[in-house]
Amino acid sequence: MANLTINEKNEIIDRYQANPEQTLNILVDLQFASTDGYIDQKTAQLVAKRVGVTETRIYELISFYAILKEKTQARYVLKICNSAPCRFSGEPLVSRSLKEILGVNENEMTADGLFLYHGIPCVGACAQPPFIKIKDRVFPNLTAQQIVQLISDLRAGRYPAL
Repeated sequence: MANLTINEKNEIIDRYQANPEQTLNILVDLQFASTDGYIDQKTAQLVAKRVGVTETRIYELISFYAILKEKTQARYVLKICNSAPCRFSGEPLVSRSLKEILGVNENEMTADGLFLYHGIPCVGACAQPPFIKIKDRVFPNLTAQQIVQLISDLRAGRYPAL
């Protein structure tokens, strides 16, 4: 989180009045505000001190909630549904395609740090399989060729909001 200044971090914490009951929201907002995409040790220490909880409690939250990360993430984290309906509706095509295109297994970051893909529980896009979700955007009804094109477009920076 070197890209956020201490003042920017404090502003986010202050939005929640440093309320310990809002610790999860504070951590999520800090992580999403950072281009690093994770909660580093200095940020965890700052939050713990400001909201009046132990650093251990901060790491308990980080390890419990899948949305929170404690290490560097890929630039693009591709989420694929691993629920039973999606497995029968095309998800294996997405997994196989990503493994082939990116040259890494699930939960492994590509050498260039651009991509990582992993399964997540249902995201509510059951009517649009197979799909890939990146942040809040769903890329629905994908074919193998569309997955190749999506990866190419991401590499070329055609989705700056992601």
